[in-house]
Amino acid sequence: MRRAGGSIRASDGGAMGRRLAVAVVVVFAATAVLADVLASDRPLLLHLDGRLYVLPNAIDYDALAGRSGDDLRAAMDRDDWAVWPPVPYAPDTVRTRGALRVLEPPSADHWLGTDDRGRDVLARLIHGARTAAVLALGVAGLALAVGGALGAFAAWRRGLVDAAIMAGCDVVAAVPGIVVVVAAQGLIGRGGLGAMIALVALPRVAALARVVRAALAAALAEPYCDAARAAGASERRVVVRHALPHAAGPAAVATALSAATAVLSEAALGFVGFGAPPPAASWGELLQQAHENGLAWWLAAPAGTAIALAAAAFDGLAHRPRRQPLTLPAVSPPTR
Repeated sequence: MRRAGGSIRASDGGAMGRRLAVAVVVVFAATAVLADVLASDRPLLLHLDGRLYVLPNAIDYDALAGRSGDDLRAAMDRDDWAVWPPVPYAPDTVRTRGALRVLEPPSADHWLGTDDRGRDVLARLIHGARTAAVLALGVAGLALAVGGALGAFAAWRRGLVDAAIMAGCDVVAAVPGIVVVVAAQGLIGRGGLGAMIALVALPRVAALARVVRAALAAALAEPYCDAARAAGASERRVVVRHALPHAAGPAAVATALSAATAVLSEAALGFVGFGAPPPAASWGELLQQAHENGLAWWLAAPAGTAIALAAAAFDGLAHRPRRQPLTLPAVSPPTR
């Protein structure tokens, strides 16, 4: 049979967008993992006083305790050497030698300038990726684990259990996650990143539960599930073996959207002063500084671009390339 309109395949634009989203997520994750290698005020390799130190930026050596990057530079003589990260500043590094550079535009020393405390913006941007990645991974994982389990249990038990779980999800979903975080921090004080992950994940748990429950309920009503029951399979086996695989796709989409929501939530909370506790770097905190210092465009542009790219990339992962509809040629009735 000839397929009208050419081959049936994913559109080039959709496939290209998905590949681009994957590339951005990979770069985002790599930046988060390698943040200490990319930006640190301590060298990657250091030869000092006849001894070689490997990764002193990540390993605490007793001989280097309490010594900043400026101190190490001052202690080096002609026989000493060091291999420095591409960005030789930590996210909280403030110059201890020379003039303090506050709100300095991009320069040869600070490629993206400095913030209102004299800290390097590029270093804070790189380490802010780690904060956003930890929050995105934690929120997405917690939403998938707890929300998926609740949705599957509701679809399996049905009846009052299903109604109670879905009613609870409706109540949780009705309250914005940012409002929950701000209210909780106002009542009990600012907690760690774990508490922030749990609070931001609450609405996404409800969303995952509803998605998984709907997918499983639809699958359990299909004839192949009825056939499995007729063959003697228990309801638990029908759910796990036959219905649950059909919820994997919708759950993956909702999980990717949860990661995108977490990135945006972290930025919003950092902007209003309720983000990750110090000394953690935050993209939202850079936006807050840009708002308070209206002429410091070098604070807003990099952070805004990073937030938009990360959120758009996770959103892109949630959308599979659309396929062209199958069009069959018209068939004329047989002639006698």
